[in-house]
Amino acid sequence: KNPISNFLLRSINMIPIYRIRDGVDSIRRNQEIFEACHNEFKKNGSVLMFPEGNHGLHRRVRPLTKGFARITFGYFDNYPDADLQIIPVGLNYSNMQEKGSSVSVYYGKSILVRDFYNPNDEKEAIDLLKETVDSALKKLTTHIGDLDNHDTIEQVLIYKGVDFLDPFNANQTIEKTTNWDISTKSPEKTNSLWNYLIKLAFSVNTLIPILIWRSLKQKPKDIVLIPTFRFGLSLGLIPLFYILQGVLIAFLSEPMWGFIYFFSSILLLLLYKNSIQTDSLTTKPS
Repeated sequence: KNPISNFLLRSINMIPIYRIRDGVDSIRRNQEIFEACHNEFKKNGSVLMFPEGNHGLHRRVRPLTKGFARITFGYFDNYPDADLQIIPVGLNYSNMQEKGSSVSVYYGKSILVRDFYNPNDEKEAIDLLKETVDSALKKLTTHIGDLDNHDTIEQVLIYKGVDFLDPFNANQTIEKTTNWDISTKSPEKTNSLWNYLIKLAFSVNTLIPILIWRSLKQKPKDIVLIPTFRFGLSLGLIPLFYILQGVLIAFLSEPMWGFIYFFSSILLLLLYKNSIQTDSLTTKPS
């Protein structure tokens, strides 16, 4: 709706998807989105979709919506001989809420849409395609299916030292474990003196951006969006701050000292990133 946001998002090849909660009238606009996807397919292009249609903090694949199936089947209505394929992709985070955390990306085997396309029974075809994609995603993603005991299961997996970035071993552990009682807390992580000094130096050198972040971190109403908001803010704000500081130092002393400060700050930033402990579980964003 915002013309500036619309321009920026489309400039990185993003397109909107309209949902019922956006208004019944807006749903009709999805047809032009479907056609935009079809145009990419005709050019042998690809479209990245997130078929769950929502987000959350649980380590699981949520129920898939049927939008991706409708888009692909709609293309086959006009091009029944198309060699259209779906590539399932699994995303796994060591800790999605923690800064500097790690992510693993796994690609599954391609799924031929032609094998599922059935214009005579579209509902059954959609359900079968959804089930197949869902099964593939659950193999590529650490999946805790028991929502009622999700947090307990996650804590036990952490205590067992399970690597959430390895969905194959993680899911195997989940499948084989029968007792999810936890009587012992996970050993707490301790930071070395070197890591402490790195973090202290980084905090002092980046004090103003940190204070700005702390004043703005309550802006996003959705807790899941806070890490994205933090990443975008730090990506632009911290380098800009270092540049301005470098220019000020160069102006007050000599240009050489400004360059030394800037590159030293970048080096300190990289050291800080490596010193962050990302394996411990946290329920609150940093």
